[in-house]
Amino acid sequence: MDMSVPSSFSPAIRGRRLRLPAGAARPPAAGRRRRTALNGFASALPPALAERLDQRLALAHREAWVQRLWARDATLWTGADEDQWLGWLRPGAGPARLAAICRRLCVAGHADAVLLGMGGATLGAEALAHILGVAAGGLRLHVLDSTDVAQILALEARLDLTRTLFVVASKSGATLESGMLAAYFQQRVAALLGRREAGRRFVAITDPGTPLQARALRDGYAAVFEGEPTVGGRYSVLSPFGLVAAALLGHDPAALLRAMQPMLRACSAQVALHRNPGLVLGALLGEAALAGHDKVTLLADPGLRPLGCWLEQLLAESTGKDGKGLIPVADEPHCEPAAYRRDRLFVHLASAQAPDAALAAHASELAAAGHPVLTCNSGAGLSIGQEFFRWQVATAVAAAVLGVNPFDQPDVEASKARTRALAGGGAVAAQAGEPLLVEGALAFHGKSAITASAAALLAAHAAPAQAGGYMALLAYLPRGPACERWLASARHYLGRATGAATLGGFGPRYLHSCGQLHKGGTACGRFLFITADAPRELAAPGYPAGFGATQAAQALGDMEELMARGRPCLRVHIQGDLDAGLAQLDDLLRRALAPATLPSPLAPGAVQAEARARRAQSHIAPMPGAATAIGEIP
Repeated sequence: MDMSVPSSFSPAIRGRRLRLPAGAARPPAAGRRRRTALNGFASALPPALAERLDQRLALAHREAWVQRLWARDATLWTGADEDQWLGWLRPGAGPARLAAICRRLCVAGHADAVLLGMGGATLGAEALAHILGVAAGGLRLHVLDSTDVAQILALEARLDLTRTLFVVASKSGATLESGMLAAYFQQRVAALLGRREAGRRFVAITDPGTPLQARALRDGYAAVFEGEPTVGGRYSVLSPFGLVAAALLGHDPAALLRAMQPMLRACSAQVALHRNPGLVLGALLGEAALAGHDKVTLLADPGLRPLGCWLEQLLAESTGKDGKGLIPVADEPHCEPAAYRRDRLFVHLASAQAPDAALAAHASELAAAGHPVLTCNSGAGLSIGQEFFRWQVATAVAAAVLGVNPFDQPDVEASKARTRALAGGGAVAAQAGEPLLVEGALAFHGKSAITASAAALLAAHAAPAQAGGYMALLAYLPRGPACERWLASARHYLGRATGAATLGGFGPRYLHSCGQLHKGGTACGRFLFITADAPRELAAPGYPAGFGATQAAQALGDMEELMARGRPCLRVHIQGDLDAGLAQLDDLLRRALAPATLPSPLAPGAVQAEARARRAQSHIAPMPGAATAIGEIP
């Protein structure tokens, strides 16, 4: 590809409100397809961060960062194998054949499709399902990314297994959870329809030559969609791992890729660097982290909330290593601007299709209070593809700023090894050790000198978080509305009491999303695990441990690994009735954190005074758009 350095570079953005507006292409000539507008971007930055961005963009210009990205130059990062993982820059080979196969599957008598997989194999597809919905002729798409027995049984109860298509997704073809779920449901369908017919109700998405591909061919799967080996899982949403889901929902994957093209062109080496949406966003993210604004707090309009879950993995797993990283905070209950620490970088994911005026007002209040606030405006429908590409480029650039490899996950395997050892040893619960304390239905496990009461133990675990860092609540519970409400409530208590950023995740789902960050990123997290008795054991044919024992081993293994790395951990195990146990834990958290003995993260009036000073130094100016005069990438 012919590349050239932009002839001029105009930083001129110090202390300003930056804006890269959504732009419309020129009206199409008669008979031509109308072009999709470029999604917009704006930012309100404190002067010091704007100055850092200026300097970073000037450095990126001198060192030809955009050209090196498109040339797949590994020295832009660490000089390791990064050049082998940049296939996502050229997304979507062969969408017509993929779409044709999916159309045949949609008219084969299926009513529902269930995607079985973890992390990057499912998060992008899940976002597409929620954002795009089901089109005419499409299937209802469910995502199952858990080993939780109650969650598996709840989904199964809602399905007619004789009219369900199962999609097994795994880049490596050897993901534990994907394999267990496929084995379980294949057995269940075979019991109803016979083994041969059961195989025809399954399809696979995996890279060439994997164990999953071999199993699919052996068992007569209806189709195998091959992934691109040069695209890692968290960058795979615009590959078959996302495109198959879009097609099964009834959408045209080629149209999704066309709608993404304006962002791809805008991020190319042919565009002036300061007008490149991915480069500017990535430089901002990286410099914000270096300046201490490493808690990337996602404020998503309701229609874009699932995009936040996808971004959580992309940012955490790509940058959270070598003691560094961006710490994504998704779905956190909102607070007043004065309640947030200065470690925040807010990102408003704004929807043009269904804007949330209250959230936009909240973002404006945060900016007025002196917090850095970025706004990514997404157009309607298929233009969500632009956000996928924008953020993939931005994450790769942010990793270059931080000096880490965005395509590896060096600390993930450690927890997996502990899980295998625990599950293989049998009697997982017996390996948990004696609890520190038992109070009612709750048993507390960990290391603490505070054992006077459960409330005191919880307060002691949460209190140090006020000095910095984040609190993570890791719930090995069924992911559904009731547990999601409980988790949001618990995050609210912790955030209000400690002032710390709060992360929430369901296990084992979070292991494939933020697990790398927890272990390899900045060592500033404190972890509260919540586990519970499984309603019953559920076997997965061909696997030594059932789902309940596997989930328990995953929780214990991850906690062991975090503690071995010096991360403070406490586990609360609910014995018996889950609802009663959560109610008791909710009451304990209220009592433990309500006394307000923890000092406010900022002195009264400090935010307002700082905001007045920042406004005196700043002014607003537009940033030129990049939607017009952008050439096609050859």
